[in-house]
Amino acid sequence: MNRVLLIPILIIAALSGCVEEELNALDLSTMMVNSGKNLDSYRFVTETAMEFKSIEDSTEISMLILRSRDSGAVNLTAQNMSAIISEISSYGDEIYNTQQEVYIVGGAAKIKFNGNWSQAPLQDAENFWALKNTAKKQALLLNSSQLKLSGLEMIGGMECSRIEVMPDRKSYESFVFEQLESELPLAYVNLTGLRDRSVVNWTVWLSNDDGLLRKENVKMELSLTPDIMEQLSDPIEDFLLKIDLNTTTLYLDYNHPLLITLPEGQRIEPIIECACNR
Repeated sequence: MNRVLLIPILIIAALSGCVEEELNALDLSTMMVNSGKNLDSYRFVTETAMEFKSIEDSTEISMLILRSRDSGAVNLTAQNMSAIISEISSYGDEIYNTQQEVYIVGGAAKIKFNGNWSQAPLQDAENFWALKNTAKKQALLLNSSQLKLSGLEMIGGMECSRIEVMPDRKSYESFVFEQLESELPLAYVNLTGLRDRSVVNWTVWLSNDDGLLRKENVKMELSLTPDIMEQLSDPIEDFLLKIDLNTTTLYLDYNHPLLITLPEGQRIEPIIECACNR
């Protein structure tokens, strides 16, 4: 059982009286990969808060606040998932509320936004579903990061090891793209420079029973300035954008029976590929 792997990797440090014990990332990665081999399905709830502050001449001139809640379910065996994404954004006195329903079946996504349905193909369906395996995704991200055991906590009635993550460059960049790609022109940002100006607190909670990820929290503070912007045809000479991000995900009901279906009247339309260049 995976618990046999967890005892020497995680628990001995706590029993020896050393709470903050550095962990072997490779051993932990191996344990997580093993725990994901028989992963079939799960549910998730993610709550995210982001604040964007624009500062000029030491004076805050604007602030955008985004808060979102994503709840959904993933069936890895059937390769389908569903999610409801609710977002509230505020800028000054203006407040906007949006909600999306997302269904993904195989290599296609069906999306309801503002009452209208649309369909789009996934750019890389194989990679998308590989990353939906929470154990394997975390193993890939944390393989080269520094990890420390900081204690034991109960999450959803399960005893979990709390692990502090000091992400390596690849893990940092992957997280930034996942969270901020739609908000920032990351293609023009020197990510090494951005990382040097970031404060990251990343914590994961792994079940001591099965080794699966039960909770993840990432808090990040970033500062964006002109000197780390690249390839802009009309560069801005002086600005400071400060970003505070706090996102928490709970993972629930691993391997419980899960049936995901499209709403009545909706179906995945055949995707017609262009044969123009054949």
